[in-house]
Amino acid sequence: MERTEALLIADLCEGDETALAPLVEKYKRMVYRLAMQITKNHEDADDVMQETFIKVYQSIHTFRKDAAFETWLYRITVNEALNFVKRRERRRECAIETAKESEFDPVARHRAQMASDPHVQAEQAELRHWVTEAVNSLSLKHRTVVILHEFEGLTHAEIASILSCAEGTVRSRLHYARKELRTLLKPYVDASSEPL
Repeated sequence: MERTEALLIADLCEGDETALAPLVEKYKRMVYRLAMQITKNHEDADDVMQETFIKVYQSIHTFRKDAAFETWLYRITVNEALNFVKRRERRRECAIETAKESEFDPVARHRAQMASDPHVQAEQAELRHWVTEAVNSLSLKHRTVVILHEFEGLTHAEIASILSCAEGTVRSRLHYARKELRTLLKPYVDASSEPL
């Protein structure tokens, strides 16, 4: 008989290591996706995912049963990813790495990728590219709230809980992040026949 999530958590709290594997299987895609959005690197996202589930195993006794496990897992993932990025920044003694404009030609790259695709798909891919580049260029604290709210669909209250800050702080960060995104994406919007 398949164990429920609540039973898996209870068993894990009792030291049953076999209870971890089904939880990992259920949440690994979510954890990886979130880690990838924050770290912007597949290898780093893999490391964050591994560290997240190690932390879950080590800290399961601190999980409050009245809280949502998924929200608790989001908090651990975000913290691990943010710590990973901060450690990477210190090691490299530079800002979070983003692709330099001089290192690639996005128009040429998209033309090559979309050569056999219809025009609409090419435009959508180009839009995704510019949005991704714009989000990646945000500061870590602004990028994190955008990812959690816009991509993960979390509420202000959930994000505040995950980041251990006030809801007003989340709203403020979202406001400034959106303002910066509008500025960054204005050239694309102006050049596009369709609005974002």
